[in-house]
Amino acid sequence: MIRFETIQQARNLAKKKIRINTFKWIEAAAENGFTKDKNLFDLNAIKLVPKFLNKVGKIDIKKNIFRNNYNSPIVLSPMGHQTQFHKLGEMETAKGAKKANILSYFGTQGRMSIGDISKKNKGLSFGWEIFPFGDLKWINKEIELVKKNNCNSIVLCIDANVRSHRYLDRETFYDARKYGKRTNPLPQDVNRAKFYDWSLVKHIAQKSNMPLIVKGILTYQDALLAVKNGAKGIWVSNHGGRMFNSGISTVEALKNISPIKKYKKNTILIADGGVEKGTDIIKYLCLGADMVGIGRAALYGLILNGSDGVNKIFQILSRELETAMINGGFRSFLDFNKKRIYE
Repeated sequence: MIRFETIQQARNLAKKKIRINTFKWIEAAAENGFTKDKNLFDLNAIKLVPKFLNKVGKIDIKKNIFRNNYNSPIVLSPMGHQTQFHKLGEMETAKGAKKANILSYFGTQGRMSIGDISKKNKGLSFGWEIFPFGDLKWINKEIELVKKNNCNSIVLCIDANVRSHRYLDRETFYDARKYGKRTNPLPQDVNRAKFYDWSLVKHIAQKSNMPLIVKGILTYQDALLAVKNGAKGIWVSNHGGRMFNSGISTVEALKNISPIKKYKKNTILIADGGVEKGTDIIKYLCLGADMVGIGRAALYGLILNGSDGVNKIFQILSRELETAMINGGFRSFLDFNKKRIYE
């Protein structure tokens, strides 16, 4: 068992444990990584307003979503090709997420099938991400698999039509698709995503009759289109900066998108990008997010100690969140609002 106590330490140890080209695949982002770096810069630049002698009392960070209770507002973001980090890949990550009792997402670009993830982690509360890499018949089959395996929600990824040019991993000539086993069938047609429009959101929402979250939204206009076509949730994300080097950070996007709740009150907002510590979670929550996604950090834990490492990552972030809430005078989720952002 490899000991670590911070996300920073986990990253440094994971880098030493695996081959450098594999580690660069995790760290890589579209082109020169400007958008990924901007996620970190803009998140760190936010200043939080503390309130002292605020009768903080007992902190409760539990969250209820999709009729399930979770230990925190932290979400495991869907990530592909996880068997290059651990032989059981997503099945092991799911085991760690279950231990931590957090909402977790896996998907069609993962290596392990939805059936394997579900069977090996009975009682896991999770959702399934669909990349639109097939015709409607194929997408309908994915929806049926979602229902069969008792998923609580569907995520539609809209920001990854083709594999991006990531200088950091392309310059090593590393192709993650060649490493690690697979039980999840390959998508029907990766070229199909380029030919869909917003009617796809309506189709999935109506066909599934389940909570649908559209992931990869960076503008209010697209958030509005998603909601109008039946989405119950908006996942504000630039894919960790991995797909399109837009220069728009999650912080900037979330500021513009959060007013969507005025249009439709119960819209769920998830945000991810650059989260490495407890105060990062608070910042996204203050900007309007209901839940906060964690991606790369979970992989560091997977590399180091499998499911126990994944669980440890979420325990670290949960403890940091609780501590930061106490020291910053945040009594509950009701205290997370834009008034606590120092301008």
